[in-house]
Amino acid sequence: MIASDIACAATPKWPVLRGRPQRGRSRLSHAAAICRLVRWRLGCVAALLAALAIFASAPASALDYPTKPVRIILPFSAGGAADVLCRIAAQALSKHWGHTVIVENRVGGNTVVGATAAVSSAPDGYTLFYTGDQTITINPLLYPAPYNVERDLTPITLIALNPMLLAIKKDLPATTVGEFVELAKAKPKTISFGSSGAGSIQRLAMEYFAQLTGIELVHLPYRGSNETVADMLGGNVDSTFNGVSNFVQLLKAGRVRALAVSTGHRSKQVPDIPTVREAGGPALRSYATVSWFGLFAPTGVPQDIRDRIQQDLGRVLKSPEAIQALEARGFELVASTADEFRKVIAEDTVRWRDVIDKAGIKAQ
Repeated sequence: MIASDIACAATPKWPVLRGRPQRGRSRLSHAAAICRLVRWRLGCVAALLAALAIFASAPASALDYPTKPVRIILPFSAGGAADVLCRIAAQALSKHWGHTVIVENRVGGNTVVGATAAVSSAPDGYTLFYTGDQTITINPLLYPAPYNVERDLTPITLIALNPMLLAIKKDLPATTVGEFVELAKAKPKTISFGSSGAGSIQRLAMEYFAQLTGIELVHLPYRGSNETVADMLGGNVDSTFNGVSNFVQLLKAGRVRALAVSTGHRSKQVPDIPTVREAGGPALRSYATVSWFGLFAPTGVPQDIRDRIQQDLGRVLKSPEAIQALEARGFELVASTADEFRKVIAEDTVRWRDVIDKAGIKAQ
């Protein structure tokens, strides 16, 4: 219904003047009818103005979007893998839309600071939230936050995956997943593994592995992946699940040993390394974990605008240049639909809740 339709539906019926004016009281009746006509016209104008005000305050349609710069809030530090991926996506969208897409790093509180800023933003499509599985499927199971992920954020698209490698220090006496498991069973609670913290995806990936195989390992938490890998090179950490891109050059130099890839399929970066499923035997047939990054909107952004963002982002990231830039950094492009993304979030949440409960992991 257009504005003029609303205006006419809201106005009184047209007053009808019948016959010629008569003398005396009939002239007064005629004058009253004229007053009614004037009031009708004023009412029509008022209704039209009200209708126009409604349309002026309504959210912009996807046909017009965007008409000004778009901001993407990123809860990670500049220069890291998450930041690089976000900026690749932002630059591609800026070029496609003809409007600047600004990446704003809002770091702190284990991603809570950035998430809080995102959910507090106006739901008009001009503030988006780029984050990973840590924020969406792990932190809510461990840490209190002033927002509810499921209620306050709406998935737009799963952008990319960041596969991990099960890697061990080069002098550990194991060359396969099977040998690593047997070594850990023979020496319970002596083989260590490093991660980026108590509730990190790296820790959960190894705890899941340990639960399926029945081994007991010693957890060594670090501040980040770089510190974990550095201490492995120094011989202080026996094993870890960590991003493929962190190990490619180290593998070529023979400084670490890779046993398997965490995902359900092999990585293009290290195609000769089997998956955990392939190398781990019956106990690990169901194993698959991966770190991911995706785009969200504050709840309330119109669906046609969310669909426009998802479709445009998928289109620009599938260009040869974007794919090359992503793969060079260890990412695998997905560019999913919103429904596909919701399914991944739901499945990960169920898996990590079970792993956290069995491992007795507590917030620190």
